[in-house]
Amino acid sequence: MSSRTQTTGRDIIGWVLEGSGQTVEAIPWYQKSVESSQNNSDTVASLAYAYATTGKQAEAQKILHDFLQQSETVYVSPYMIAVVYAGLGNKDQAFEYLEKAYQERSPDLPYFLRADLRMDGLRSDPRFQDLLRRMNFPK
Repeated sequence: MSSRTQTTGRDIIGWVLEGSGQTVEAIPWYQKSVESSQNNSDTVASLAYAYATTGKQAEAQKILHDFLQQSETVYVSPYMIAVVYAGLGNKDQAFEYLEKAYQERSPDLPYFLRADLRMDGLRSDPRFQDLLRRMNFPK
């Protein structure tokens, strides 16, 4: 199941706040959404990204650890793992998981990649442009 199936109004408020530079204010909205969505992976990734980009590295790392541990027994979208790595500033790991998402044809990749603000830190990297090219996205 794709993580986009359970988007809530709280997610949207979080995205709007984060997109307007109010990431700290977005965190409580993501936290409430995580609780009400039963840990929807996109919402959890958004929370981890917000934690990482506001200096709460330990909280983001814990979510990343949980994602990686869960992925050993259940499906966790590699795209969402890439989001967390991107927030933590670990570009190589982010691209490793974006490539994994590409290889397994994750539905999250075409749904999110072009417009996802969480990927802005990766867009200038040639690997990002290569991924878009391979997906037949225009530049």
